[in-house]
Amino acid sequence: MLFAFEMWVFILSAAIITVLMGITWHRRDFSSGRAFLFLMFCAFLWTVTFTLEIGAQSLQLKLLMVKFQFIAIAFLPLAWLYLIFSYIGYVRPWKDWFFLSVIPAITNMIIWFVPQPNWFWKEPRIMSGSASLTIMDYDYGFWFYYVHVPYSYILMFIALITLVRTLFKVHAIYRHQIIIMIIAVLLPTITDILYVFGYSPIRHFNFTTAVFSISCLIIAWALFRYSFLDLLPMARDVVIENMEDGVIVLDVKNRIVDVNPSAIMITGISLQDIGRPVSEIFPGLVDNRFGESCYKNKNQIEIKMRNTNEIRVFDLRLSLIRDHIGRVQGSVVTLRDYTERAKLFNQIREQAIYDDLTGIYNRRHFFELGQKGLNLIKKRPDNFISVMMLDIDKYKAINDRYGHAVGDQVLIAFAKQCKNSIRTNDIFGRLGGDEFAIILPDTAREDALIVAGRIKKSVEDMCIAATRYDHISITVSLGIVTAQSLDASELQLEQLLSLADEAMYASKKQGGIRSIYLIEKGRGFC
Repeated sequence: MLFAFEMWVFILSAAIITVLMGITWHRRDFSSGRAFLFLMFCAFLWTVTFTLEIGAQSLQLKLLMVKFQFIAIAFLPLAWLYLIFSYIGYVRPWKDWFFLSVIPAITNMIIWFVPQPNWFWKEPRIMSGSASLTIMDYDYGFWFYYVHVPYSYILMFIALITLVRTLFKVHAIYRHQIIIMIIAVLLPTITDILYVFGYSPIRHFNFTTAVFSISCLIIAWALFRYSFLDLLPMARDVVIENMEDGVIVLDVKNRIVDVNPSAIMITGISLQDIGRPVSEIFPGLVDNRFGESCYKNKNQIEIKMRNTNEIRVFDLRLSLIRDHIGRVQGSVVTLRDYTERAKLFNQIREQAIYDDLTGIYNRRHFFELGQKGLNLIKKRPDNFISVMMLDIDKYKAINDRYGHAVGDQVLIAFAKQCKNSIRTNDIFGRLGGDEFAIILPDTAREDALIVAGRIKKSVEDMCIAATRYDHISITVSLGIVTAQSLDASELQLEQLLSLADEAMYASKKQGGIRSIYLIEKGRGFC
């Protein structure tokens, strides 16, 4: 082994790579960190064995070092591709990487186990050089020129194309990183191409390992300057394909341009439907009118899932796609599953509107709807509105005798009977305890009395099981007030309920149904 001055370049390169491996070691848990370590290991093995080859004097020792070099050289392009794919987040299954490793593995099997001359090289020999530097002519064969080299450059070309395509897709914050990666890939690739085609500064002498250390320094600078391997751009395909939201891309004529797996599962649209109008495959998904007004608000739609036949609710949002001068080029439809939130919203809404026990309107919502109904009289002064108060007779005695559980059953049965006796547009609410009220829009006194009589008879015909052997019959007291042609300042729901309450208590004392015939401009008639 003889030391040559030229070896310093490669020793320095090996030292740089060693330091980089040490720095990157704590990032080995990340896919990109493992990929970078794999690349550095190949580069380290190539650089060290190439340095030893330079110092070796015998042909046998030089060939042994070259064999070790090709363990790294054959897998380096694959390591570059693995690093680039990991860097942009383009994850591939292990079987793909195993398949791509077949050619490098065969190359090494030929080098190590097939006697010379073979497909890879014929008769390598030592050529004359300087006093301290001997140069090898490896006499490569067809496998090197027509399989190993083309395959290696194809992998490097794929890595470069992937980086260039990503450069124009990612946010500006990542572009410096990608430009650095492109430079780092190009430098050793160009140097190796020049060596293969005989344009090396020293004929038959490969400077790629030395240039590789420059690439390593560039990546090292990116490592600290741009947090390379920590802050990584994600490929568009990876993000879109793994989104839980359905994404459908349409052109300006609402034809399908692209669709992600979630949208396929939600809508039934398949990849074969690309190019067809979305209205043919999923009618009603988007408005046929293509304009700004169609894209301002998101809507909710119900979709029957193909696999489970379950009806689910989705938020549908449409966003316009514009070119660099603002012209509309298409749109993006996103579908987000809103089912659970819709159920929760409806549950909260029901709790805010309905009485928990009887299922009719609670006091707050009854007053809201009631006041809206009263306000309509101001716009249509010829219309009547009647308000009815209802109270179960001797309800406290039922609670005391049979308990609150039976009392609750009475309230539920009573509310059900009353609801069946009125119209769907009548407003029926529980004000508290056994006190109920009904607002009858567009109802004069005579019609209100008919409704009250129907309710009274229906309730008195009920028979509620209190115990196994005991049943309860109940009666109800009702009071009615009817209003017409009142000013808005005079027309207050609390006022009408108070008057109806007076009539109800009068009916409790005297029996029957009591009503205040008419309230008009402050006058009341009984």
